[in-house]
This record gives sequence, C-alpha cells and structure tokens, in this order.
Amino acid sequence: MPPSRETPERSRRRFPILGGVLLVVVAAAVASTALRYARLPGPEEGVENRPTEVNLPGYASSGACAACHPEQYDTWHFSYHRRMTQVATPEALATDLDGVKLDLDGVTYRFERRGERFWVVQGAPGRPTLERPIVLASGSHNMQLYWAASGKERKLDMLPFHYLIHDDAWVPRNASFLIPADSKAFGADWNTGCIHCHTTKGQPRVDRGSTDTQAAEFGITCEACHGPGDAHVRANHNPVRRYRKYFTEDEDPDIVNPRRLGKERASEVCGRCHGYGGPGPADRKEFQSSGYSFEPGRQLSYARRITLFEDFPEGQRGRAAGMFWQDGMVRGGGREFGMLLESPCFQRGEMSCLSCHTLHKAADDPRSLEEWANDQLGFGMDGNQACASCHEELVANPEPHSHHAPNSTGSSCYNCHMPYTTYGLLKAIRSHEISSPSVSTSLETGRPNACNQCHLDQTLEWAADHLLSWYGSPKPALGADERTIAASILWLLTGDATQRALQAWSLGWEEAHGASGTDWMAPYLAQLLEDPYPAVRFIARRSLRRLPGFERFEVDFLGTEEERREARELAFESWSQRRASQLPRLHTLIDADGALQADTFARLLEARDDRPVIVAE
Repeated sequence: MPPSRETPERSRRRFPILGGVLLVVVAAAVASTALRYARLPGPEEGVENRPTEVNLPGYASSGACAACHPEQYDTWHFSYHRRMTQVATPEALATDLDGVKLDLDGVTYRFERRGERFWVVQGAPGRPTLERPIVLASGSHNMQLYWAASGKERKLDMLPFHYLIHDDAWVPRNASFLIPADSKAFGADWNTGCIHCHTTKGQPRVDRGSTDTQAAEFGITCEACHGPGDAHVRANHNPVRRYRKYFTEDEDPDIVNPRRLGKERASEVCGRCHGYGGPGPADRKEFQSSGYSFEPGRQLSYARRITLFEDFPEGQRGRAAGMFWQDGMVRGGGREFGMLLESPCFQRGEMSCLSCHTLHKAADDPRSLEEWANDQLGFGMDGNQACASCHEELVANPEPHSHHAPNSTGSSCYNCHMPYTTYGLLKAIRSHEISSPSVSTSLETGRPNACNQCHLDQTLEWAADHLLSWYGSPKPALGADERTIAASILWLLTGDATQRALQAWSLGWEEAHGASGTDWMAPYLAQLLEDPYPAVRFIARRSLRRLPGFERFEVDFLGTEEERREARELAFESWSQRRASQLPRLHTLIDADGALQADTFARLLEARDDRPVIVAE
C-alpha cells in the first residue's frame, strides 16, 4: 500500500527498479482487495423510516479512499466534518441517552436504549403516548441534535432538545439558537434543508407529499471536497498507472484536489455550504428532488446562488437583519465564504479558505488530532503566522503598527482584523472578513469594534481618539453617553439581542479580562440573567461563572421570571459585598466608593432594543 502522493517531496523520490517492482506487486494485491470491499454494499437494506445512503452514479464512498490514502483518510475520519450527520448508534452519540428524561411545555420526553438503537417516549396528561426511534444525529463538536422518525416515509422530526457537549447540558431548541423565547416559527426540516450541507450529494426527493430522501453518504466526506471518485478509483486499479502518478507532479483528471485549484474555485468548494443562498439557475427546477448539482472544481454560482447584503434592495434590507449587520458583514456563524468574498486579501490578493485551513492534518504536524480538529487550521495558522506570507515585516515587528507589545493580545492580527463579531453556537466567533477597527462603523451598524471588544471598560471616544492618533482615522461626532460610558455597557444594556449576546460572551473572554479587569463586570452579567432571550441568559451565566468569586454561582437560566430575578439580585448582592475591594472605574458606572450608578443603569436599560432577532446560523 503506497503512502499518499499528496506530499511533494515524496513524489520526487526514485526507488531502485527491483524495489519498485516488488512494491507494485504487493500494493496491487493489497489495494485490489481493499478496493473490492470499500464500496457501499448498496441501499441500506430494510431501512424505511429515515433517509438512506445509496450508491449514486459516479460516487465510490469514502471507504474506497482509505486503501491508497490512509493518512488523509484517518485525519478526515477524526474530523467534525465527517461526523456532521451520523446514524444514531451508541458510538455516534455525544452522550448516553438511556434514561434521560426531559420536560417541555407539559410534555415529557423519555429516552430509552433498545438494543443498538434509542427511542424517545413522548407523553402528556390526557394524550396518547408516542414512541419513536431516534434515527440520526447532527453535530459532534459543540452541540448535538437528534432526529426521530416521523412515521411519514423517510421524513424526519427534530426533537425539541439539544445536547451541549462542552457544558454537558440539555437545552430546549429556543435556547440553542438566538431566537425569541416565544418563537414558534423556528425549526429545521432535515429532508429539504439540513441535508444540503450535512451530507455528501444529498437528494431530498420530495414530490407531492412523498419523501424518499437519500444521499451518497452522511456527513461531509471525501467526495464532498474532491468530487465523485468512482472514475478515479477504477482508473487506479491499475498499479502501473497509480505509481506513475505517484512519482510525478501530473494532475489526475479523474479527481479534484482543491489545493491545485485557483483561489476562486478552491474557496467555492467550502462556499458550497459556508454561505447564505439558495439554488442557482442550474438547480431551480430540480432542487427539491435532486439537490445541488455542484461538484468541486466547477463554478459555484451556476448551481448555488450566494447571497450577500447588497443583493437585498434597500427597502427590503430589514429582512436581512438576522443574517447581516447593516454594512453587510455577516452576523451568523457558518457563513464564512461570503465574508471571504468581501475581504481585500481575497479581492486583491491570493487569500483563500485553504490559506489558513487544512482538511487533513499533515504528517509532520506535532499537534494532537483533537487540537487540529477544533478549527482545522494548518499548523501555525492560529496566530500571526497566518498573515506572514503577505505581511512579513508587520508580523516580524508588529509593535509600530499595532501600538501594543509584541506577543500581546493587542498585537494579534486576528483580534484586530478578524474580531469576534459574529454570533454562532452560543458564543462569539471570528468574523472571517478582513477589516480594520472603526468607531464610525460601530455607530452606523451597532457591531462592536475590536478595540472596545477587548478594552471593555473604555468608551467609543477613547477608541476613536486612539484610532485618530495612531492611524489618522477620522473621529466621528459622539453623544454624551458615547463619550462617558464604556461601549460594552451601552451595547449590553441598549443593544439588540445579537449585541447583548456578543457582549455577554466578551465579558467572559479571558483576553479581555486581562485588558479590562473583572471587578466591575458582575452587575452587567447579572442583568443579562433576566434577558428575554434564553441564549443570552445562557451565555451570561457561563461568563459570570468565569469571574473570581462566582465560579460556583447557581442559576437556572430557564427558570421562571421570579427565579431569574432572584438570581440577578443574589449575584448583585454578592458583588456589592466585595465593594471595598472594587477599584474606581471611570466609564463603567461604578462610583469612587464602588457603588453602581443605578439611575443611569436603569435609563440605559429602558432604551433596550427589543425588536425580534432571529440569527440565521
């Protein structure tokens, strides 16, 4: 079995003729056997209550790749892409469901293991008991969602609870996403929605009430990025061809390697899923039946239309509020491709998704698989080295540009030019659009700027003065509150749900703690324990527990209004008892004696933006 030909230095080696012949013979025998059994055996026999994996024309399955590319296969197999959708077996689940009992809106959901499968038993007073098998699971990194058979052919129903992996907690659906607590409209249809990005070559096959959904494979597999592989597998049954290709730099016309594509086509492989949009001109008629026709290496726009903010007419941009800030930057996570398209490093340079990310951990990468899989970044791409190929001098000596000490948080290229201003998965995530801090933009859009997101105890005027002094950025006109009250407090008390969620996360960010101190933060996180949005309350509780003295603070963020009010008062009282140790904070509404300026606090809270927000993640 030959090593992968992906490594250039290997492809330039020359073995002695006899050794090469022996390797060919041995590899041919091993690979032929592996290839013979790697393909899927055909439609999943006997499965009628969920979507199935089938042998679609042109597709060979990821198992067929393992024979010749074992290193790449092993790292992919460990990735979260591979586990995006799985059959709900005990091995695939992030937690043991057996015996779990959950209640919501008067309905009890009890999970039971029966053999190698799990069932949900659903009951409520005065209603018949409903028993359904749990057939699929989505996600395995941050949260896991579960899908039950609907009893209507292969159509699935999402269970109303999700499991948060890092918190080891169950939360209802309206607390898993940033949506109003009373929202009834939010949901997901796996067969016509999730399937397009959570499987390989998903086909809804929904027609006139009939649902016969299928896919080449569940999860994001080899052929999702490299294209259909059957022709490649068949051609490389020939050991002579396989070794000739291995020892040359020639491309294989039967398979796509995204790293050999230009920046546009390479990034479109990722953009197929990581962008807002819908079917393009090629797929509009057959979309609900056949899904996207896009294959790696082809132009994405023909099969899938990527939606950007400017695509909305000015009079309809209110409809885009759950997707974009008012300058077009993305609000919701998982849509990074659109932000790459808006970045000058892509528009005027050669930056692509693969500039930072790698879908296979390199053999010489010293990190563990767990560390690599977290963001699937190339080695060193989690720091300033990611920018060194184009900005070598700035990376080598950042202080004259950043005005912060080298190796400090303030000299992180990412923190200033790709800050945590996008919301997703109950946290803030990096924007993925290369930009520069701007107080004017914060005023126009409400989006936090990098300076005030780290220096949480400082005002917009403070940030504007520094940006003017350091970079000549024009200073905008500012109101009294913007000159005297920390920007984070204004966003947290008066902002919309996205702003409040981002500030709740930022007040728990360790790097911001170092820049801003923590002794003033508790009253603000305590206030968010009463927020109308369950997701905001959850993030606030998590951040509050990261403050000194609050590590064991207990509060049920899903409790009654009275319980949440009592928790806020308890947190505030606990903070007040530490008043003697509080340092005066000029812009945080904390007086010299450590007391909170309650009147100003209440005035700002009264101005909170309560317009409904549903962030499209």
